[in-house]
Amino acid sequence: MAPLPVSVYITAGVISIIFALFLIYLSGLTTQPKAQTRLSQRKKKPPLTFSSEEELGKVIFQEIGKVLDSEEEGKRLSKRLSQILNQEVEKRVSMSTEQLTKKYELIIKEKERNEEIVLQKYRKISAEKKNTEAVIRSIAEGLVVIDKHGRIIMMNPAAEKLLEASSKEKVGKPLLENLSETQLVSLVKGTPEDKEKEIELVSASDDTKKVVRASTAIIENENGQTVGMVSVLTDITKQKELDRMKSNFIASVSHELRTPLVAIEKAISLLLNKSAGPLNETQQQFLSIADRNLKRLSTLINDLLDLSKLEAGKMRMQFELSYIDKVIDESIEAFRAWANTKSIKIEKNVASGLPQVEIDLQRIGQVLNNLIGNAIKFTPSGGTVTVEANLTKDKKEIEVSIKDTGVGIAKEDLLRIFDRFYQGSERSPTDITGTGLGLSIAKEIVNLHGGRIWAESEKGEGAKFTFTIPLKQQRDGG
Repeated sequence: MAPLPVSVYITAGVISIIFALFLIYLSGLTTQPKAQTRLSQRKKKPPLTFSSEEELGKVIFQEIGKVLDSEEEGKRLSKRLSQILNQEVEKRVSMSTEQLTKKYELIIKEKERNEEIVLQKYRKISAEKKNTEAVIRSIAEGLVVIDKHGRIIMMNPAAEKLLEASSKEKVGKPLLENLSETQLVSLVKGTPEDKEKEIELVSASDDTKKVVRASTAIIENENGQTVGMVSVLTDITKQKELDRMKSNFIASVSHELRTPLVAIEKAISLLLNKSAGPLNETQQQFLSIADRNLKRLSTLINDLLDLSKLEAGKMRMQFELSYIDKVIDESIEAFRAWANTKSIKIEKNVASGLPQVEIDLQRIGQVLNNLIGNAIKFTPSGGTVTVEANLTKDKKEIEVSIKDTGVGIAKEDLLRIFDRFYQGSERSPTDITGTGLGLSIAKEIVNLHGGRIWAESEKGEGAKFTFTIPLKQQRDGG
């Protein structure tokens, strides 16, 4: 085979040199201008390894001159350039591999660290979930979690027993499938004003009835949107039965007491009117005491009867159109004599032109009698009781208020003043008499009229009780 011409070696060498220079340029390690001034220094022979890119450049430029002189030098240069290029490539590959290895090691370590964090959080959440589920299972009351559509998400064993169904059967279904649509919507929605509902359930096994109280709390997401509800179900069947028995007993006893009281009241009235003959001063005094206590006892019995009616939902209102001014006048006159004995002045401030309202005259009179009577009772001699009536600013209600200059009501008592049998925290059993039923009954009567009632007071500054009566068209929804 004929030897290759010198020009081939020269061409190969030049291409190799150019490629080497291109690699050096890309690596940004050197393009020193001084190298160009030393092309003529051809006698020095550099070693096969180089300490810097500058020496590599020197060798390359030296070898260019040698290539131009001889064929052997071209071959040798080609071989040496191949060695140099191999060394450089190996060096670059080694550096790149080392850098990539370090980067991947960091990525792997970060991944492992993140996986450990996620695992720890998962274990913590799982433990909290197990604890929560254990607490829910141990609650004696039925606990049900419901979504915004009223479907059950979760329920505890107590709820399963109460609803006579397992979680597997009920999850994904409405809370109480035997409720009417209105009851279900009301229960699921829940409102701050009405957080408890009483629902009657019929047992599927023996057709017995249960009364369940459902206390609800709304679940909201971070945007304030309702996403569900937690409902606590309590079986109050026995409690309701005891309440019914108590109401029946009170009603029965009150009726039995009322019959002889009517006869005694009429007899005393005849004696005080001297229909049975003249009375001396002592007899008059004793009969007056008996008459006052008889009226007090009669009021107590009437309150107990009203309470039993309210609890049974049997109190009926006899509504008729009337002016509130008329009822106020009757109540004031009923207490005028008592107020005079204590030197208490009763003032009346009723706005002119008030419209008629649809009310039960007897029951609203009962409310006014209770409030005016309490005002006189708790006002010391020489005080004032003021009765006012005005149309509210929105002209939708008539507002009636009774204000006194009495002892006032402590702040802690205001919160419970309308509770049944509550008489205030600072009174002794022998203090001012009363059963604690009057205000409770007054509140129920006002509610039955569609109105509101509240109290305002500070200790030692007197008290002000206010109630509202909606105008006829407002109560009718017109």
